[in-house]
Amino acid sequence: MKKVFFLLLLTWQISGSCSYPDHPNRTDVMKAYELRMQGKSDQALVLLDSILGRDSTNAMAWYELSRVKRYMLTGGGNVTIDEILSTIGKATIYDSKNVIYAYEKAMDLFLDAYMAMQRDPKKVKEKVAEACAQYEEVLKLKPDYHEAMLYLVEIYGMLPPEMGGDSAKGQLYAEKLRGSDPYFGAKATLDLAPEGTDQVAFWKEYQQLHGESPDVFKEIGIAYLYNEDPENANLFFSKAIALDSSRQILWLDMGRYFMLAVMQNKDLADSLLPISAMYVQQYLASKPAPVIPLQAYATGMLVKTEMFTGHKEKAEKLMEEAKSLDPYFSRAFGIPTLSLFDPPDVITHHFFSFFRPF
Repeated sequence: MKKVFFLLLLTWQISGSCSYPDHPNRTDVMKAYELRMQGKSDQALVLLDSILGRDSTNAMAWYELSRVKRYMLTGGGNVTIDEILSTIGKATIYDSKNVIYAYEKAMDLFLDAYMAMQRDPKKVKEKVAEACAQYEEVLKLKPDYHEAMLYLVEIYGMLPPEMGGDSAKGQLYAEKLRGSDPYFGAKATLDLAPEGTDQVAFWKEYQQLHGESPDVFKEIGIAYLYNEDPENANLFFSKAIALDSSRQILWLDMGRYFMLAVMQNKDLADSLLPISAMYVQQYLASKPAPVIPLQAYATGMLVKTEMFTGHKEKAEKLMEEAKSLDPYFSRAFGIPTLSLFDPPDVITHHFFSFFRPF
């Protein structure tokens, strides 16, 4: 199953937080971040250029600029991964001890490696090694950064050796996670488990040992999606959202599940795409209201649904609506990582897998 979904992801594409100490010129950079959250990335770029024109050593401004560019990359903006890496590199140069910037650099480096898997396979192993080295730098700054460690488990443990995988290193980091955090230790264990492992049974056993939580309900719901059981997935996602309304993004996963099923079997479009649209609408109506870039992304999902079912006029109207919200909304199949929407002075704890669709 893992190999199948990994190949699908390669074909289709390209969690709480805690505050970090205050930064110089924080107010101006926060204004740029707020502009991006309002769907005004172009204005954010102008403001950040102005800030850096006054002080080219402002690490926080370089960091936010890298996130604006990364966001625009998935929305058709005239941006390259090399530009993003250059920009985040300056943030880490001017504030080398800041784990927020170090982590973003690691994410961007692996995005570069991930893109090379499709475009330049000869460079993949080298780029994966660079990304892993950066994740290890993150752990030097913050040894208990569980998300960074889990990325190392996934990269080393799920990639073949010719692409930079190293099963021994993957197991090493999994052991560290098991010794420091039950939930992330469980995720690491499942990442390295044999294909065919019963993920529903795995997470239900975890629930018996550690109790109910939004994380556990989410994981059980995802496991049911992999078992092609959306009814039970909906049940457990509903439980997760009832405990923590910020998990509303799970409704988009439900919508994506039905879109994925249609991509694999177009004959199911008439029966499944209305269900997909229902979940997307449920997300758009949820409270608290999603941030504008994600409202635009969700509206873009509805565009795909209407186009596929032949409702061209409705699709065009929805596309205009999405662009009016945010012209750079992501056109990718995968949901944009929520770490892009954390404030620039916050250590992100959102985790998304490069290798799994959910």
